[in-house]
Amino acid sequence: MKKSKDTKDLKDSFIPLGMIFGSALGEIFGMYFKPNFLVFTICLGAGIGYLFGVIAYGIYSMKE
Repeated sequence: MKKSKDTKDLKDSFIPLGMIFGSALGEIFGMYFKPNFLVFTICLGAGIGYLFGVIAYGIYSMKE
């Protein structure tokens, strides 16, 4: 029973974790390449992270 709760918690955290990691990567990318557009790169990174989180959530949901 505990294993299924842990997997559900992991599956539910894919989208927020994707957004957090995407924002961090966007910030790093923005600092080194275009500091003037730092807010844009953070938002773009969060959007890409959200996309990868949704894809991972869908793939992981299909396996169950």
